[in-house]
Amino acid sequence: MSTTPQNPTTLPATIENARKQFELACKSAEGLQTLNNFGAAFQAVNVVSLLRQALTDEVMDAVFMPLMNTKIGFLTDHTGKARGNRPPLQPYGREIVRDAIIDAVTVGLMPTGNQFNIIAERMYPTKEGYTALLRRLGVKYFIETGYDKSQAEGFAEIPCKITYSYGGERNAFSITATVKKDSYSSPDQIRGKAERRAKKALYEYITGCDFGDADEDSSTPIDVVAEEISGEANQGGQIGRKAPSQQAQQPQQAQTAQASAQAAPKSNPAKPEMDF
Repeated sequence: MSTTPQNPTTLPATIENARKQFELACKSAEGLQTLNNFGAAFQAVNVVSLLRQALTDEVMDAVFMPLMNTKIGFLTDHTGKARGNRPPLQPYGREIVRDAIIDAVTVGLMPTGNQFNIIAERMYPTKEGYTALLRRLGVKYFIETGYDKSQAEGFAEIPCKITYSYGGERNAFSITATVKKDSYSSPDQIRGKAERRAKKALYEYITGCDFGDADEDSSTPIDVVAEEISGEANQGGQIGRKAPSQQAQQPQQAQTAQASAQAAPKSNPAKPEMDF
């Protein structure tokens, strides 16, 4: 009596059907253009509907939940492990992971290769994710990343110059990316975070789409530094309250300031220089 050997890689019928639906949704998302296309809303609804049909609880538990908190899949801030003095955070449930995967696939990211992270229950593209998005658009670019110019302990300031070519346009601009750092941060890690900020800035500049950032207090690239008032900071009195001597001197100071303003020659304000 002979038996036919079974292929150990054969997926159950329900998982196989879900795989086909997931691939169809990914292909539909590839043609989804969110810029200057009002019909994209109808296509986006179709993509989300296909994904919700494919990502059943069975599929989530068998395929996608094991990818969570792995470099081959996607990372999160809920790893179930303690970090320093912080208590461990329980891994996210399937509902949050499912919504994050739907958000990621809809904008062109995949739940593999660490193309997105889940931070505070939300999906954020990573450096690898923005690399994939820019490649999908056909953008050719080169990023020159400098070294930390900040003397502060809590954050770094990394100058980045971005040169790109897209749709027949060749251009370049510079940013100063601010990223968080601590005593464990290596120069390569800091520059890697700055590179992500640079790719994020390039993608936003081309598409106008901003997917937010996990560190909103340090996410905005800063390219203007105001230093002219730093020498006089905190030298005045309390705002909203004046000493009696200041109140008495106020009319005389106002007359002196008005006379000086009339005598001073008028000049046009200097325009800031642009990098592009």
